[in-house]
Amino acid sequence: MQSGTLPARAACITFDDGYADNHRVAMPILLRHGLTATFFIATGFLDGGRMWNDTVTESIRRTKSQKFALDGVLSGTQGALNLSTTEERRAAISRVISDLKYLSIADRTVRADRIARLLEVQPPNDLMMTSDEVRAQRKAGMQIGAHTVSHPILAKLSRSAACAEILQSKQTLEGILGERVGLFAYPNGKPQVDYSNESADIVRELGFDAAVSTRWAAANATTDRFQLPRFTPWDKTRVRFGLRMIKNLRRE
Repeated sequence: MQSGTLPARAACITFDDGYADNHRVAMPILLRHGLTATFFIATGFLDGGRMWNDTVTESIRRTKSQKFALDGVLSGTQGALNLSTTEERRAAISRVISDLKYLSIADRTVRADRIARLLEVQPPNDLMMTSDEVRAQRKAGMQIGAHTVSHPILAKLSRSAACAEILQSKQTLEGILGERVGLFAYPNGKPQVDYSNESADIVRELGFDAAVSTRWAAANATTDRFQLPRFTPWDKTRVRFGLRMIKNLRRE
């Protein structure tokens, strides 16, 4: 990108967090089509760990309860959420995750675990990849990038805590792979909301080659390579996906 040698409208594919289905489902599809992708791994959840948001999701999805009392779970919130239908459960998951996302690492984990107990669910421990699967992905030609240890909101951490999250993730992956890891993805990834300019400075100072955000746009030679834009291709038809691609090409 910096040298101007990329083909026109080049694209890259990325996956965040390190979910097991990235290895077991997505990678075979990529290989079948002769494609590669970069997988950004939150290292604290490898080998049987579980992200707090998945504790919430799986608890609400799997519970036999038809209602979910919010008292004592979400700060300053009372009442209950209906869980009678799939749509209501999806709405409840979205509501709870949105309310917990910007709490401290410890607080959101405690609250997520409390939800699992209240809903009488033992969430699964096989949602994330193993270290062996990460190695297998790299061996298959995929790229591996760092994504912190515990997937925090970096903008809410002190400089030293943010540095530790980023560096430990990089070092853990380098130990697993036996090679340098040069790419990073900011958790959640909204500039000045989920990460700050200081976060980008830390990534640069730690010797990464580039980092990606979730700001929607297309990158060009003038783009800060430590804040590369990305977008989520959640469209379910080719036409809608094509329109999203066009819109991003026109964003600055």
